[in-house]
Amino acid sequence: MVVIAGEDRHDRRLLRTLLEEFCPDVRGRLVEIRDSVRLRAASGERLAERARTLVRKAKARAEREGARLACVFVHEDLDRPADDDYFRLRQRVQDALCQAAGTAHYVLAAAEVEAWLLLFPDALASFNSSWLVPRQYRGRDTALLPKPKEILRSRLSRRGSGVRYRESDAPEIIREAIRLGTIHKPTGTNRSWTALRDAAVECCRSHVRRDSVV
Repeated sequence: MVVIAGEDRHDRRLLRTLLEEFCPDVRGRLVEIRDSVRLRAASGERLAERARTLVRKAKARAEREGARLACVFVHEDLDRPADDDYFRLRQRVQDALCQAAGTAHYVLAAAEVEAWLLLFPDALASFNSSWLVPRQYRGRDTALLPKPKEILRSRLSRRGSGVRYRESDAPEIIREAIRLGTIHKPTGTNRSWTALRDAAVECCRSHVRRDSVV
């Protein structure tokens, strides 16, 4: 069983959709916990205790399904552009989670999950035909954009439409990228996107498939 924790239900839905795409074997074996995630700003024993608490709840959720916890994926937004410290910060939290869970993946979206959506301008346009990602945001390292959510809300060319991006749109936009077949061909880069994809593949290969043949 793979357990997902995230900042809110929209982020959990988005993460579920991506994990099912990157690891089809996990379909039907994903559950969520709704507890708040507050790991990024913690350190030392406070971080360790928060990680242990989250993992205890993840294990309890798996047990309610009559399953063993294979992996836990925990999402938070970085809330600022990525810099040279990104991987150290991500690893610090992931180490705390792994200490508590054995196998865990910390999904630290840079700067926030909306930066991932900007990697798929065709999906955004397909989701809402009045939207067009401006050229200056295409082919970029979107992890370096300071306010990707604000870009989606106010800088898409709406061709006269008053429809604005909402956080609840994010999972559906990712589904549209999957439908279009562009999910594996992002336009641009983002280190947190690559880290999530690699973590999903690793969990699938090393834990989910192994459990399925036990």
